[in-house]
Amino acid sequence: MDRKVLTAVFIIVIVFALLLMILLGCSQDPEVEEVFNVLGSKDSSSPVLVAVTSVSSSVIMLEFNEPVRVYGRLFEPLSARADGKFVFVSLDRSLLPGMRSDIKGRVKDYSGNTSGFTIQVWGFNPQIPEVLINEFTTKGTAKSPDRTELRIMTSGNINGMTLYCGVPNDFDVSVVFDDIDVRSGDMIVVWWTKELPEQVITETTVSEGSRVFNICAGSEDNLPSNNGVIVLCDSPALGASVMDAVIYSNFSQSHEGFGTKAALERAHWVMDSGAWDGEALDSTSSTATRSMSRLTDGRDSDSSKDWIITVTGGATFGNANTSEAY
Repeated sequence: MDRKVLTAVFIIVIVFALLLMILLGCSQDPEVEEVFNVLGSKDSSSPVLVAVTSVSSSVIMLEFNEPVRVYGRLFEPLSARADGKFVFVSLDRSLLPGMRSDIKGRVKDYSGNTSGFTIQVWGFNPQIPEVLINEFTTKGTAKSPDRTELRIMTSGNINGMTLYCGVPNDFDVSVVFDDIDVRSGDMIVVWWTKELPEQVITETTVSEGSRVFNICAGSEDNLPSNNGVIVLCDSPALGASVMDAVIYSNFSQSHEGFGTKAALERAHWVMDSGAWDGEALDSTSSTATRSMSRLTDGRDSDSSKDWIITVTGGATFGNANTSEAY
């Protein structure tokens, strides 16, 4: 081949290579590993934030679905440190239990994909007690509204503890509890009403010094009558620990007995969290006064074996559960 032709071909190849490098440099972060990942058609999905946990009064842990690095200056003036799938954010002040704050940030995975976010974080409460869902109704009337009773098993403080009609990322109404010191034997009765009935006292004392705290959900939304879940978490934060949960169903013909796709998905969420095992509690025979009630021995196997439907008029909110089943 003529030397001039070879020279021209060589020049064209060099120019093409230079143009390709310029194009890649303009479209990608100038890190060698990221260029290789793009050329190899590897990861092109942005990191996903899957959990937020308060590990102390001034440190928040963010968990992602893959290893990440802190990217840009969006976290400032806060400081942030990445460690594998986790990012630890140091706040500029301590958050009191139940106190809320907002955090903005951006992270980047090891393929160069970035993700920005604004999230709510909540103050860490190291005094959350052990608590069980103890009794509830879902077919309330004006005279006997829907209620959920919580039984305090150990002493502590419930500031920030959250009760969901639904699950944390999909609920009809929730209650975030205030700064209340409790002791073993106390009970909390949540009224799923807009306001507490006039005759209901916020705090009462029952036998042996135990107390009943009546708390209003402040919403007109009620618990689903036949198919649903109630979930108790230690905080309102994304990824909070599930303290207790119950699944109930009338075993309808659709969506695996839960009537709707939404109810089925909520039930699966609870089971996947490990807070419930086996079939749902059968709500068919329950009424406004036939409550779904935990057995009087207080067993907690996270299953329908722990529960009964009480006799008509057997609802005992604020008092010891009855052993009389319908």
